[in-house]
Amino acid sequence: MKAFVVQLARGASAIAIGVAAFTATTAAAQSGAADAPVGTVVTPPPASAGESPIGTPVVEGTESDISTQDIVVTGTSLRGVAPIGSNLVSVSTAALAATGAQTVTGALQSVPSLSGTTGQGTTAAFYQPSIHQLGASASNSTLVLIDGHRGPTGGTNHTFLDPNIVPFNMIQRVEVLAEGSSSIYGSDAVAGVINFITRSKFDGLQADAAVTVRDGTTGYQGGLLFGKTWDRGSVVFGATYIYQDNLRNRDRDFTFPDHRTVPVGNGRFGANFQNLNCGPASIQPGGLAGPNNIYPSVTSTTPVANNASGFQCTPWADTDLVGKEERQNIMGKMSFDLTDKLTVGLDLLYARRRGTSLGSAGSISPATVFQTGAQANPFYTNPAGITATTQQIRWDATELFGPARNRNDSDSMYASFTSAYELGGDWTFDFLASAGRDESSTFSEGAINQSAALLALNGTTNGGGSLTQPSIPGTTTIVTQLPLTTANALDVWNPRATNRTSQATLDRILDNTNLLRNTSGYQQVRASVGGSLFELPAGPVKVAVGGELLFTQLGQFVTRANAGPARTNSQQLKFDFDRNVKSAFAEVNVPIVSPDMNVPLVHKFDLSLAGRYDRYSDFGSTTNPKIAFNWDIVDGVRFRGNWSTSFVAPPLTILGDEFGAFGTANWVPGLRNVTVDTALFPEIRGTLPGCAANATSCSLAALNGIQVTRGDPQAGAQEGDGWSLGVDFAPKAVPGLRAAVTYWQTSFTGGVTGSQIEQVLGISSANYLMSFYPNCATPAQISASTVGIPQAGTLAACTYYIYQTLNTNWLNLDIAGVDYQIDYDLRTDSAGTFSAGISGTEFTKYTQSFGSGATYDILNTAGNNGTFPSIRTKFRGYLGWADAGFSARAFVNYTGSFRNYAASSTVNPLTRDANGNPNGGGDKIKAFTTFDLNLGYEFNGDFLNGTRLSLVAANVFDKDPPYYNSAAGYYSLAHNPFGRTVTLSLTMKLM
Repeated sequence: MKAFVVQLARGASAIAIGVAAFTATTAAAQSGAADAPVGTVVTPPPASAGESPIGTPVVEGTESDISTQDIVVTGTSLRGVAPIGSNLVSVSTAALAATGAQTVTGALQSVPSLSGTTGQGTTAAFYQPSIHQLGASASNSTLVLIDGHRGPTGGTNHTFLDPNIVPFNMIQRVEVLAEGSSSIYGSDAVAGVINFITRSKFDGLQADAAVTVRDGTTGYQGGLLFGKTWDRGSVVFGATYIYQDNLRNRDRDFTFPDHRTVPVGNGRFGANFQNLNCGPASIQPGGLAGPNNIYPSVTSTTPVANNASGFQCTPWADTDLVGKEERQNIMGKMSFDLTDKLTVGLDLLYARRRGTSLGSAGSISPATVFQTGAQANPFYTNPAGITATTQQIRWDATELFGPARNRNDSDSMYASFTSAYELGGDWTFDFLASAGRDESSTFSEGAINQSAALLALNGTTNGGGSLTQPSIPGTTTIVTQLPLTTANALDVWNPRATNRTSQATLDRILDNTNLLRNTSGYQQVRASVGGSLFELPAGPVKVAVGGELLFTQLGQFVTRANAGPARTNSQQLKFDFDRNVKSAFAEVNVPIVSPDMNVPLVHKFDLSLAGRYDRYSDFGSTTNPKIAFNWDIVDGVRFRGNWSTSFVAPPLTILGDEFGAFGTANWVPGLRNVTVDTALFPEIRGTLPGCAANATSCSLAALNGIQVTRGDPQAGAQEGDGWSLGVDFAPKAVPGLRAAVTYWQTSFTGGVTGSQIEQVLGISSANYLMSFYPNCATPAQISASTVGIPQAGTLAACTYYIYQTLNTNWLNLDIAGVDYQIDYDLRTDSAGTFSAGISGTEFTKYTQSFGSGATYDILNTAGNNGTFPSIRTKFRGYLGWADAGFSARAFVNYTGSFRNYAASSTVNPLTRDANGNPNGGGDKIKAFTTFDLNLGYEFNGDFLNGTRLSLVAANVFDKDPPYYNSAAGYYSLAHNPFGRTVTLSLTMKLM
């Protein structure tokens, strides 16, 4: 509460400064025309008579409820001009609605240059879209804005702005600028900018309702939009509600984790991602020799091996593939002309999201239990014919307790005050003061407390049943629960119907806490002045200069069970991070040639220069320039280009404390079903259990290890530079034809990312982050590898390996490709308007290196870096017709085939170069083609005038995603599991 009050006070102060500044400005100056800083409403200069519109191609659809003179400029600080040298793609409200998606980011999956936009929490990126597949998670290099300014960042890993906090009926359009833009916006804009532009005006009352149906799940949404415009002001309010039910795993049979019948090429088949964590427990009797030494349950008569051939347990049928989600959003915007020279505006937004997903109740694997002695469990049961007095059990608690309810919630809000004052001529002074806050949390209900479960199994808090191992790391505290009786012991041998565990013990085992709460805040103040500096023969030289202050805060609160029931033994961690940024920026547009100069082959030529300086309180300063040009050879044909440098500030969570600790930093014991290439780790041959002396690869599926996740206090800026050349084509001789083609190239150095086990095992320059201990790691070795990082989970009897998920500046990317878009509208006198178009991205280069390691090619692959793909081809085409209120449009969506380069999951082995990096092999993932259909009718006339009814069917033929060798059986960063999705929607003007 205290943090909230402090952030609210800071935000109120920022807005008060804005009001005071403009009160003073009003008294001091008396002339001019409002210059908007980046992302505010502007009026473009009139085009020369007869000129074709070039630039800002619209993907699909048009907007009719706002004046064509009111546009938001993305990618420039200058009022009244489009960004020079840029391929600015605008996606209209109609185009977003045509996808049938319930959320804005879901609809943006239709833009080929974007990735990572799946909703309902199906990715780790917290709904954050990504341009050109350039980075993800901590290395995400795409800046997301709302009306040209930053907003509250949410999520409980690395925090990002969730655009879905904006009510869907308030979205005017979305603009995508796929080029480096730190010279204008500062951090995060290496790949580009996505600007979600909201309505500035609306008159009347509008209601929206929709129902979305998929096999196994249904969703609903509704909204109200109200607005009023008068001579000196306007107000508009939008409120929306969205509900999407959960989708169970069992409703998509292709996600069943045993894929051994799925072919992956070369006579090979998918893997079995089940395990022997069973409910009731699987049993490995003490002293039982041979590879087949585990009984899947106490009633089993035949033991199996602890490998893929014997794995047969999974909570798949009881858990969710995608959880349910509920959103309530409200936004209000007000604008007032206080005088003929002063305009002020205020935007207010509040958004609430609640998500719930059914998951495993937790597991223990393995744990030693005893039939005799001081630690004897009274429920101990052997399989028939077995007389062993000890067992190792592997147990999943879902069958006994039911699935856990994993909650994922957030509350977001912001207020933004804007003002524009005319200074004289076309000079204006603009001011923005914005403040916001987000509180996001994740926690589980019904997940077991492992320590409490172990106490009820073997009387200790460790899987090995050791009476001398400390229960709390770094202390000598040993917690035991002895003797075990029918009143306090846990029965893992019998199913729920006949289970003998007492209710009191069941309650203690569910006495758990695992809350992670992130509270983030920001306060942004920006001021700029701009106008025409002087006249050249080709026109006025326009300039804008300004400054900005940005303050951000992040508080993290973590509670975890420690040693026993959470009420008596729990761990609480609190982290507080903050930074401030002081910035200055400038931009100048220079017209070199104008149409009335009649220069051969140079109808028009404009040049733009921009630069920005940012000084950070925690890691230093950075300066980023940009140069761009437009060259219109003739009216309707434009060449354009730009070059810039950009950067991404390291996330606050990555810097962490002095040990690199932050909210999700921890060390976790457990099993990982991955395979090790022994050419990279020859020391494990013949020494690691289950790894033969002549083995070329060895599985870790049955061996316990530790994953240590930490940040890096020395992390610095993630740096990028890029350039592009393009051509826009809109000939007057072919009305309705618009085309744009852009070749671009971007380099990204020092991207922050966590070293996934795929890189640690599969990339030679990352191998140092993995240590093997064939004879079990000692307590001293574990302590040395985990210093300063909190423990999560219980240690097994033996730890065979420790690997570090180190989040730091070690990712380097060099990528290039072609973006293209062609649209054609054919208007007829009697048959309506026919339309056709295609837009896509074709990557021509994607190389990668980690740290000082060698560069290698990962173009058209996925899985090698763990958080984002590098798929070569993606496009979307359409055919449409509209007449007399009717409209129909059919779409084709294509994602090309690619290779699985994840060393830990590909069935077909990778080939490697001399540096140990992959250069071939891997499973081929098939191309994926789907078709969508959009039918609509808008009523005109006295009856239901303005009412629109539409039916959208996505993935009409209900095609399953192509197989990818993972537990879910598909690649979630490129495909989704939804299948055919049908949305019926109604928009009605009530007044």
